[in-house]
Amino acid sequence: MGGDFIETREIVIKLLLALTVGGLTGLERERSHQFAGFRTHILVAVGSCITSITALSLFNEYSAYSNVDPARLPAQVLSGIGFLGAGAILKTSNGIRGLTTAAGIWATACIGIAIGYGYYVLSLSAWLFVMITLYILKNIDKIFFKKKQTIFNVRVNNINIISMIYSKFEKSQITVKNIGIESEENQCWKISFFIIYDRRLILEELIKELNESKNIISVDYLH
Repeated sequence: MGGDFIETREIVIKLLLALTVGGLTGLERERSHQFAGFRTHILVAVGSCITSITALSLFNEYSAYSNVDPARLPAQVLSGIGFLGAGAILKTSNGIRGLTTAAGIWATACIGIAIGYGYYVLSLSAWLFVMITLYILKNIDKIFFKKKQTIFNVRVNNINIISMIYSKFEKSQITVKNIGIESEENQCWKISFFIIYDRRLILEELIKELNESKNIISVDYLH
């Protein structure tokens, strides 16, 4: 009974540790407004941990009777986690979002597997580096990829289209600081947006998308 108690206690400790690591990692993604956030990372970490615990248990119980590979089940987890990571990646006309979240899901699965195998120093050290990457290096990334600003001019024949333009900006994570509207001939308007955007954003792609919209005459911006 003593051996079973210690084994059960260790399993519970591993699962609680995986839950904590996954939850704290997911909180950062939740704060970044990603779809794969708190609960998703918990499930990934705990599920991966369960797989490692199961693999070790099968190895200890049946290795004397057959050739059991304790790494086979976790290897399948790492292969299958790619489908979950792919679901976190969003392809838009202006670029790709969710790569960091997808990589974080994969790293969380790796940490969960390490916890399940009992490599606590490895798993906690790896988790610490993941959190440093998500929190501290995120600010460094903002320094290297500073925001740019420009005047974005849109000529329209229907002033009510402003709401649609705003939604396009929000989708591309463009901040509108100021807006000016000038009335032109033939019931046309020139709308000037003072915008701040990520310098990695390709504005030409957004312009191409807007030019295909109804009621928009032309789009340009100050280079």
